[in-house]
Amino acid sequence: MAPDADPDTTIEATQLTPGIHRVETITDGKIHGYHVLEGATGPILVDPGYVDAPTTVYEPFLVDLGWSLADVSLAVVTHSDADHFGGNHELREHSPGVTIAGHVADAPLMESVDRILEERYSQFADEHDLTYEQKVYDWLTGMMGPDEPVDLRLRGGESIRVQDRQLRVLHTPGHTKGHLALYDPEYDLVIGGDAFFGRGLYDAEGEYLQPPPYYLYPEYENTIQLVASLEPDQLSFTHYDVLTGDEIDDFVAESLDFVAEIETLALEIVEDLGPVTLEEAIEAVVDRRGSFGLDADLAFPLTAHYGELVERGDLETVERDGRVAWTRP
Repeated sequence: MAPDADPDTTIEATQLTPGIHRVETITDGKIHGYHVLEGATGPILVDPGYVDAPTTVYEPFLVDLGWSLADVSLAVVTHSDADHFGGNHELREHSPGVTIAGHVADAPLMESVDRILEERYSQFADEHDLTYEQKVYDWLTGMMGPDEPVDLRLRGGESIRVQDRQLRVLHTPGHTKGHLALYDPEYDLVIGGDAFFGRGLYDAEGEYLQPPPYYLYPEYENTIQLVASLEPDQLSFTHYDVLTGDEIDDFVAESLDFVAEIETLALEIVEDLGPVTLEEAIEAVVDRRGSFGLDADLAFPLTAHYGELVERGDLETVERDGRVAWTRP
């Protein structure tokens, strides 16, 4: 099942800088702000979006600018999540000559529904016996069209021409191994998918949807600091309003504070409970900090920090009833 656009919400388009546009809608109560670039040989999409977003979200905007989906020359997929690459197949159906590009580390997951369901959306099944409810898998699968190849593997450091200037491709791992963002140095703008998350994702009414789902640490913290070092005037991520000025500073600070808090909390839980499984750690976080909505996604940051703590020698892994657990050495 594809996401449902909220009935009272229209698609809103905003020009962020010359040649860079944000096309925003609300689906399943969640902000989706995608981006269109005016490239040298036609429009460039930053994330084709969920399964039918090319026709339901992008096409009306492109028509207003005198283009069509057939004119799209390049699609840069920021990372391997269903609501960012799920529209790859539909885009190719309407623009057979489009080049679909993604980071080399994420491209294999974007190309295969089976693989992303197994390796990303079920990554805690084997060691921790944790999976989503079936309705979540149905929702994720419904956002993805048929398998579609990724034509161009990126690594970060490339440039993309927009009008008379070049944007820089940034490798911003943490949420995924191959997450990408784009930086416009002339106008101090950073656009991307889900590079970092403050204290979590919220719906359009400000209610928690999920905690920050990063699973690579310290890469996630490094990404936050990289973007902060650019001192952008505007920050446009998919599931948040466009941020400017002090809003960016606050969002960066919230993101870093959450990282520090969850690492401290992860250690405290091991100290208090002894050998602790991932399921027990999630329950303990919710008991101490309250619900984040989809609390199962606390598995991502918790395993990121427990893995780093094991690497540093502060913790070690043991087995309890066929599951991985963490304890002091």
